[in-house]
Amino acid sequence: MAGKITHIEALSQVKKHLEHGNATQRRIAALLSRPDVAPYANLGAVAPDIFYFYHVLQPKRTKKAAFFGDLAHHDRVAELILSFLDQVYDTEMGLYRDRFLAFTLGYICHCVVDIQTHPYIFYISGDYYNNDKKISYQAQVNHMKVEFGLDTLLINHRWGMSAKEYDFPQYIDIRHRTVGIKNKMDPVLWNFWLQSIKETYPTEFASSYLGSEKKIIPGDILNESYLGFYRFTSTLDSRSALMRGLVSVVDTLTFHKYNASVLMLPAMEAINPKIMNDEKREWFYPADPKRKFNDSFIELLNQASQASKEILTRAYEYSFSPESRSKILDSLGGYNLDTGLRYHGIDHMKEFSPLV
Repeated sequence: MAGKITHIEALSQVKKHLEHGNATQRRIAALLSRPDVAPYANLGAVAPDIFYFYHVLQPKRTKKAAFFGDLAHHDRVAELILSFLDQVYDTEMGLYRDRFLAFTLGYICHCVVDIQTHPYIFYISGDYYNNDKKISYQAQVNHMKVEFGLDTLLINHRWGMSAKEYDFPQYIDIRHRTVGIKNKMDPVLWNFWLQSIKETYPTEFASSYLGSEKKIIPGDILNESYLGFYRFTSTLDSRSALMRGLVSVVDTLTFHKYNASVLMLPAMEAINPKIMNDEKREWFYPADPKRKFNDSFIELLNQASQASKEILTRAYEYSFSPESRSKILDSLGGYNLDTGLRYHGIDHMKEFSPLV
């Protein structure tokens, strides 16, 4: 996954492109920017990643939700998006149709950014899925360092902001306070999302989903993943000097056994600037080393934003007048968000050159 801030900033960049497009594209930009809709688009832009935060301090429980995160990244990606769009088409015009559509467009943006940037991120962070736990653990730590480092460098590059200033949680707040459960995600969006997961992954849903199909109950995978992600980003807020000090103490006392400091955006001086690839070094797709590039991270992000502009326009038009699913799947089906390729799973990822 690209970092959470990268995904939010990419969506912001796509909106800027749309604002300067044709009449339809300007309508999309206006929709995504509405205060009563924008948090749903923003959540869509990070949505596939929230499952890895089900219960951050309980890995065995989180593994049950991470299964659905892996599905969202590796299997039937386009089919899930088409299910979202079909639901939007079947929804009466109104606020929630707008929110469903915005969420879906944000979700599409996430997928495009992952497809465009993930091969580079995996290449410079290491063999994330190696069967050797020692190798995979180090690659996963590297992966977080790269993602969070890129987030820090990106907001400095774009806005001249430091990690100590950026308020991320405000972008994804769709919490509802109700009797019984103190906080939960918007139950209407929950139902929308849940129905598409069930439709796209019927066997996996029946065997592995924890929760009720009718209402949000304690332990529900989708709701708890959202709340876990929101709490994680709120608690480990990069603006908090206290929290920065705490994770530093944890690392010192445990001799960096838990690498707690990688859970927060690093300061500029702690980042290897080479991860941006401004020098345009050569790199390869881990799942297909014949694919050789020298694009910088910013160039990859710009390419993703430009591609998203066109794909979001097509999706928006689909939500009013659906086109052939088979035609869409012929051109956009089969993508894996980690390999960045069609019909190439993570087992194909062999080429790496870690920078951190």
